[in-house]
Amino acid sequence: MKGLKRFIAIILVGLISFSISACNNKANEVPTGENVGSFASYDELKDYLLTFYEKSGSVYYLGGNLWMEEADVALDGAAPTQEASTRDYSKTNNQVEGVEEADRILTDGYKIYIASGSTFFIVDADTLDVDFSYTIDNGTFNGLYLYQNRVVLISYEYEYIESEDCIYYYYDEVAPADDATESQDETLTSNSSEGSDISTDYVGETTNDTTEYCWRWTYTYGTHIRVFDISDTTDPTLEREVYFDSSYLIDSRMIDEQLYLVLDNYMISYYFNDEIFVPRYMDSAVSDQLVSLPANQIYFMPNDGESFGYLVLASFDVTNDTKEASIKSYLGSTYQIYMSADNLYTTVYRWNYLEDEGRYEYNTFILRFEIVDDELEYKAMAKVAGSPLNQFSMDEYDGVFRIATTGYTYDQDTWTSEINNYLYLLDATTEGEMDQISVLPDLGEPGERIYAVRFYGDIAYVVTFVQTDPLYKLDLSDPQNPAVVDELHEEGVNDYLHQITDKLLLGVGRLVNNDSGWTRFTGVKVSLYDTSEDITVNLETYQTDAEYSYTNVMYDHKAFLSFTPTNADFTYVAIPIYNYYDDYSTCSQNEYLFKVYHSGDLEFVTELSHMTADSDGYYRYFDSIERAVIIDNHIYTMSYSSIHMFDMSDNFSEIAVQELNPSYYEYYGYPVAVDTVND
Repeated sequence: MKGLKRFIAIILVGLISFSISACNNKANEVPTGENVGSFASYDELKDYLLTFYEKSGSVYYLGGNLWMEEADVALDGAAPTQEASTRDYSKTNNQVEGVEEADRILTDGYKIYIASGSTFFIVDADTLDVDFSYTIDNGTFNGLYLYQNRVVLISYEYEYIESEDCIYYYYDEVAPADDATESQDETLTSNSSEGSDISTDYVGETTNDTTEYCWRWTYTYGTHIRVFDISDTTDPTLEREVYFDSSYLIDSRMIDEQLYLVLDNYMISYYFNDEIFVPRYMDSAVSDQLVSLPANQIYFMPNDGESFGYLVLASFDVTNDTKEASIKSYLGSTYQIYMSADNLYTTVYRWNYLEDEGRYEYNTFILRFEIVDDELEYKAMAKVAGSPLNQFSMDEYDGVFRIATTGYTYDQDTWTSEINNYLYLLDATTEGEMDQISVLPDLGEPGERIYAVRFYGDIAYVVTFVQTDPLYKLDLSDPQNPAVVDELHEEGVNDYLHQITDKLLLGVGRLVNNDSGWTRFTGVKVSLYDTSEDITVNLETYQTDAEYSYTNVMYDHKAFLSFTPTNADFTYVAIPIYNYYDDYSTCSQNEYLFKVYHSGDLEFVTELSHMTADSDGYYRYFDSIERAVIIDNHIYTMSYSSIHMFDMSDNFSEIAVQELNPSYYEYYGYPVAVDTVND
């Protein structure tokens, strides 16, 4: 790490010839790699970026070991939410208690709130009548939050806009028209100040050195946040909108009434427009127009050494419609996040070529942002070998950040690779650099990578896999000396782990067939483990009988439902499963419901489906169950096309069905296509 810092400092000192003379104390620093600071003006930021463009010789790639920490276009029914519900109902599957995650279906026990495709629905839980619906054009809802009498909707939206006049772009140094196979370096210039992505409508004349393009369509996109007051569920009111232009949502979290957003903006990665080169947003608490992020809210900081983009962090109170959102941007990006009650961690991973050794290695950069007065402030960075599988590979406990990674190294001379799995324990309280407390290497057998991780206090469970499934139990009670206390080898692999009680762990994964050294996945398995002692014991495993099956719980933990009724000695678990039979010629999709008794028994209860008689042998993708919720003795299953209500006390009889997006039949040729297949 010291070597990395020294390298960062050398690059920055050599490349940055200007000093920052800001109107605030933060900007009165020259970036050295050892500090974090913001820019005093747009000109300063532009000079900073152009330095790297010129050095790399391309506007499409930016090198240098830096991340970069304010830039202006004008800011261009009955209430179901009760303080104490008398009904018992399931919640979304959050990783950290008290840190909410967005989902596409939520309930308060009386109403069901659904974000499906481009439409938001409020559905009465007793009748499945739609109280309210709200549809957006040219967009899709990513998820929603529910807090008291507020619903927060998050969507990705786009728009094509036709312009009357041509916007001319020129490619220089292109190959002659009759030599289409020869590759040439091209430089894109424009007479337009538009900042959005452009798609072509007409290609003009070609000369030996220049091709002129006429563009008639502009393409805009971004992430949109809407906050509705649902005091009257039949007539909600839109109270707040926040929009991030040209930005993709990576993830979000909500703690009490405070919403936190993590976005990537690649506007300076694709090309550089010297008039519009900073993130833009709209916050209705201030105005209904786009505004450029102030320069002193754009920060430089140590980087991953690969590319430049804007990592945008935002937060605001969803119950306060007049207080402006806190928005900051860092020169960097992220792929995955983990958030505790105190900190947000962002990660980005990169290949690194070790020239002296002739090999490539894979590393992850971790940034820690502390929650200070409901805002996110950068505090520290760390670098570890390998990369995490998903958010469950990360955890914070008693001031220690834990991260499980799989590392790959490639030898360029021999074209051989090596895989190693690690568990790093880092100090989550230090500033500047997250000190490494310890590392537990060599998890798994040779060639195995991590398939699942779950932290539970002082204990961690790690699954590695190639042909069999070692389920490792790790003792992390002494952060300086993490230890493997047990490993359970069994057929198949677990892709998702869920703690049912202090003594019971549930695994959802896949069976395998090993033939002549080849591993082929077959059916879904659900396994219950006793973890009360050092030795982990498999109490029972349920297996599907299909030739091949899978569940989207493997990659989407929100599809996993866990619900313990009040005073019950068991927990309901529900997962969607896709089954294929008869050499894959027929298939089905169902929601499988289990009871996990806290005494240690696993019971299959039933399977529910949205398929009808005319879909026999051919399941409709849009009828596939994505989510389920439970309210008292009723279970509700949701697909893109509909929501179904079943009575759990009456042999799971179907009570009601409500169509959500019936128009998809017209778009995709149903039901004619189904009838044709069945014939």
